[in-house]
Amino acid sequence: MKEEKVWSRFAKVFAVASLITEREERGCTIYEIMDLLGVNNRSSAFNVLETLDEMGFAYYTEKSRDGSRKMLYKIEPDVAAKWKNSIVSGVLSEDDIRFLNFVLETVSSTSPLMEMCGSDFISRLRMVINPKTKSEINPLLSKFGYFFKLSPEYFKTLLLLLEASEKKIKCHVVYESRNSESEVEYDIYPLKVIVQSGAVYAEVLSNYGQRQLLALSRIVRLIKLRKEKYPEPEQRQDFEDPFPFYQTADPFVAEVLIDEYQGWYEIQKAWPESVTFKQQEDGSYLFTLKTASSYGLMKWILSMGQYAVVLKPENLRNNMVEEIRSMVEKYK
Repeated sequence: MKEEKVWSRFAKVFAVASLITEREERGCTIYEIMDLLGVNNRSSAFNVLETLDEMGFAYYTEKSRDGSRKMLYKIEPDVAAKWKNSIVSGVLSEDDIRFLNFVLETVSSTSPLMEMCGSDFISRLRMVINPKTKSEINPLLSKFGYFFKLSPEYFKTLLLLLEASEKKIKCHVVYESRNSESEVEYDIYPLKVIVQSGAVYAEVLSNYGQRQLLALSRIVRLIKLRKEKYPEPEQRQDFEDPFPFYQTADPFVAEVLIDEYQGWYEIQKAWPESVTFKQQEDGSYLFTLKTASSYGLMKWILSMGQYAVVLKPENLRNNMVEEIRSMVEKYK
């Protein structure tokens, strides 16, 4: 005797609809539907089919051509495509779809998989996931992230930020100051959520159009206020900065020489067009970068240890020397 699966009626309906749409013109029998549902009587399967019929699911029946008296349940391919959209949209909420977009963007920034799959895959994904939201699936949007660990307590805040940035909703934030233990609160206009160096950040506008980056882990409370026209954002730099965090200096150009093996790994990353690299005769790579974040640049260079050296500018070389000396002192 089969063990009946404990499913809600909603889940049963979508499971059977999925089975029929997958089979399309080949069709499936009532017994295959019974097997899917884990039931022993045909009446349970017929009840689900009746519900699908009431919902307007345009399947049709046809006798099997193998000489048996079995009835096949089929659906036309074009109708199947429409129902695939409806099924996914019925199963995934707006928050689910936004989070899926965010996950795809984050995966693309940590792996070459999205580049390898090509645009056809993304097109098919858009066809299957018919978003209730206005956001586009753009897995190449975020290019400077790494793997991160997000505590469950911040998940609701993440979903709120994703919704607010998509729908252009003004929010009120209570934020833990980085330089003190105090909390500050003010209104923000979320633009997008990005991943950088193992953490999640929200890019937002202030009331005056200034761009800010808020660490998700430092957001104590986030409250959606209302849809409101965003202030005119301050003019961006005329280049894409590879280190968009902790920008405390005027933009400057740096040259970094990286050895052959580490350099080969570094050129695989999704750098903005403002970063160029050229292989030298000895196999090493000369990187030329323009940035406004000496902190971000130094952190990246230090992560490569002895396999990278700063050539220009001189003040950055001096800062690197001081940083390395301080590190050595820690081990004495």
